[in-house]
Amino acid sequence: MKRLCLLCRFIALFLAVSCAQAAPASTPPTATPATAAAVPTPTQIPGRADLYESVSTPEHMAYIWWEWIQAQDAKGNRLDEFEELVIEFTLHNDVAPLGGNNGLYLMLAYSTISSVRFYFGLQTDVYAPEPPHWRGKGLIFSRWETRDLANARYAAEDGWTQSSGHEGDFIGVRRSYAWGAGDYRVRLAPDETEPKDSDGVWFGLWITDMSTDVTTWIGSLKFPLQDGKAVIQAPVYSTMEIYGQRIRPIDIPTWRVSLKRPVGDGVKSSWGHTEYAMFKDEIMNSDIRYDVTNDVVHIQAGGTTERRAEPGQVEFW
Repeated sequence: MKRLCLLCRFIALFLAVSCAQAAPASTPPTATPATAAAVPTPTQIPGRADLYESVSTPEHMAYIWWEWIQAQDAKGNRLDEFEELVIEFTLHNDVAPLGGNNGLYLMLAYSTISSVRFYFGLQTDVYAPEPPHWRGKGLIFSRWETRDLANARYAAEDGWTQSSGHEGDFIGVRRSYAWGAGDYRVRLAPDETEPKDSDGVWFGLWITDMSTDVTTWIGSLKFPLQDGKAVIQAPVYSTMEIYGQRIRPIDIPTWRVSLKRPVGDGVKSSWGHTEYAMFKDEIMNSDIRYDVTNDVVHIQAGGTTERRAEPGQVEFW
């Protein structure tokens, strides 16, 4: 916000008092007109005009599709279908809630179970249907094709559910979680604490803080059976998203994360495909690249981030 600083100058006039034997009166000096302080013009980074034009949201600023080999193991199980999905990742810096109904979403995984879409990940400001609507940092886990919250289990102490139709009919579980810079592991797998149902399988989501080895359950959702089973189906999609109201790219906080290759039933993703700005192609301050030395994918967006890597297919083997 531009601020106008006004400098006001007051000139005090002092009158000379003559003695009894008065001297000739002198002419007072001419006052110098007051001058308003100059308003500094915001400087822009040369060649980065795109950073200063507001853009609409949501936008997936940088993303990767993780793929597995379409083959079978010795037991006849497909390598691109699995019951358990594990993703380890590093948050290199902390990001506070943005305010103004804007937020950042590290969508760790978007895929399908029994052909039903789901996603999960970390958000800087998680929405709740009941006040207070914006509850700060947390994790979310959602599935589509139902509005029935009988298919959701959540942590009563600091979690909640959502049922909505604004992105197509979906339900979700959310939980407050004070994530910050550090190393984490998320795990999506059948929830063994839920009773076995003849018409579906409960999948739970857990996050582990690697520095403390403390695991937190986020919630569980029930998915239908398909051909007598419920499995996670590749590919798996990861992205860094900005959501909320219009925003200038320069005002998006810089966030850098590193993702290890997702592991499905013990098998790492074999290749991937990176890309930028899925929806509107307006946000250019994002970068995604594969670090072959450390076998991780780095994603950075926001602030003055420069795009250094070209999108395209990444071979991991």
